[in-house]
Amino acid sequence: MPEHCEERRLRCCDASECRSAPRPRTRRLLPLLLVVCVVLAGCNGVFGSDAGTPERTLTPAAVPTDEPTPTPVPQLAPGLTGEGVVNASALAAAHDATLDDTSFTVRRTVTYRTRNGTSIRRIESVTRVADDGRFRITKRWNGSTPLRRVAYYDDGERLLVATTGTDDATTYRQASPGTVVAQRSSVAAAGSRRIETMFVAGETVVAGRTERNGTTVYRLVPAETLRRSPETTTGLGRAVSVEARVTDRGRVRSYTLVQRLSGEGSDGAASIVVSTRYSRVGSTDVERPAWYGTALAATDVTTANRTGARTETATTATAATRTVQRRERRATAIAVGQAS
Repeated sequence: MPEHCEERRLRCCDASECRSAPRPRTRRLLPLLLVVCVVLAGCNGVFGSDAGTPERTLTPAAVPTDEPTPTPVPQLAPGLTGEGVVNASALAAAHDATLDDTSFTVRRTVTYRTRNGTSIRRIESVTRVADDGRFRITKRWNGSTPLRRVAYYDDGERLLVATTGTDDATTYRQASPGTVVAQRSSVAAAGSRRIETMFVAGETVVAGRTERNGTTVYRLVPAETLRRSPETTTGLGRAVSVEARVTDRGRVRSYTLVQRLSGEGSDGAASIVVSTRYSRVGSTDVERPAWYGTALAATDVTTANRTGARTETATTATAATRTVQRRERRATAIAVGQAS
C-alpha cells in the first residue's frame, strides 16, 4: 500500500488517535464525520482491499428525522371529527346530497333581541319542497315591520307571490324570471350555503351522540373560544356561536345560530338568533295554496294588461313610423319635381 495512503489511513482511523481525538459537539455531526473519514482514507484502506481494486464512491445513508408520524383523526361524518367541524364545505355538500331528489320540510325562526333579551322582531318561515323541485314557502312577521305575511308557490311553470300587510290587504304578483331562478336555486341548495358559512364563523366541539334506528346523531356545542369574523360593512363587530345536531351521513337535522352584535342596531337589536329544523324527509306533500286561483287570475289580468299596453305602444309606434315615411316620400317627390 502506498505510504501516503497508509499515513492518511492511520491519521483518520487509528484506534488510539480516534480515542484521543476531541468529541463532536453534537450527535448530528457524527454521520458527516464518518463520511469524511471514509473519503480521506483513500485506496480503500478502511476495507482492506487490494491496491489494484478501483476506488468506490459511497453514498451517505439517509439520516432519520425525529418528527413523529401524525395520528389520523377518526371522521364521524363528512367534515366532522371529535374536535368539531374541520371542513365546513364537505359537511355542507354532504347535507345537500342527503336532501337531493327527495321531499323535505324546513322550519326556521329568526329573532332579533335587545341587550336584555327582549324580542323586538320575529320572522317565522316554513318551506315545503317536493321531490320534483316544486316548493311552497310561507313567511310571517311579528314586530316593527309593515309586512305580516309573504307566501310563495312554485307550480313548476311560474312562481306566484302573495303579500299581506298589517292592514290585512293582500296583493298578488308573478315573480320576475330573475327572482324565479334565484329562489329555485336557493331552495335546491337546501340551506347548504348558510350551513357552510355558519360553521366557518362558529367553532364547535362534539359534546355527545345518540343512536336511533341505525342512525348516529352527534350533538355539537360552541367551543370555548369564539372566532371573531371580520367587521361588517356597517362597522359592527360580531361573535357567532352554533349548536347543532348532525347525522353520521352529514345531514344537519337542526341548528341554533346566535350572532351577537358589538353594538346595537338602529332598531335596538343586540343579537340575532336563528333556529332551523329539517323534518319530514321523504314524506312532505306540496299542495296548492287556497289563494292559488285568485293569484293566477290576478296575474293573468295584469299580464294581459301589460301585453295590451305593449301591443298598443307598438301599434302607435308603427303608425308614427309610417307617417314619417309618407312625409319623407312626399318631400322627395317635391324635390325631384323641382330639380326637373
